[in-house]
Amino acid sequence: MNYFKILASTLLFLLGSFGHWYIMYWQFKSERWIRSPVPYLLAIGCTWIWIKASEYGVAGFNGSMWSNRFLFFVTGVIAGSILYPIHYGQPFTMKVLVQLMLALSIIVVSVWWK
Repeated sequence: MNYFKILASTLLFLLGSFGHWYIMYWQFKSERWIRSPVPYLLAIGCTWIWIKASEYGVAGFNGSMWSNRFLFFVTGVIAGSILYPIHYGQPFTMKVLVQLMLALSIIVVSVWWK
C-alpha cells in the first residue's frame, strides 16, 4: 500500500467532487447555469482529474478497484456535506453526521484491512 498515492488520489477525488457538485447542483441557484458552457467545461476538467485520481488510487491500494471506488464515493459525500449547508442552508443534522461517519468507515476498512 502506498499512502502517498492514496493521499494524492483522495485530494484529486475531492477536487473533482467539489467541481461535480457545482456542475450538478448550481442549476438550482442559476437558471442560466445549464445553458452556459461553464458546467460542460468543468465536466471535462473533473473527468481528467478523476482519471488521474483513479490511476493513483488503484496503484496506492495495490490494484484494488473496490477500495478506489469507495474512496471516490466517500469524497463525493464529503463534498456534499460541506456544500449543501453553505449554498442551500440544509442543516448538517445528526443523520448526516452518522451517514458521513459510515462513509468514512468504508475508507478506514479499505486502508487498514490487509
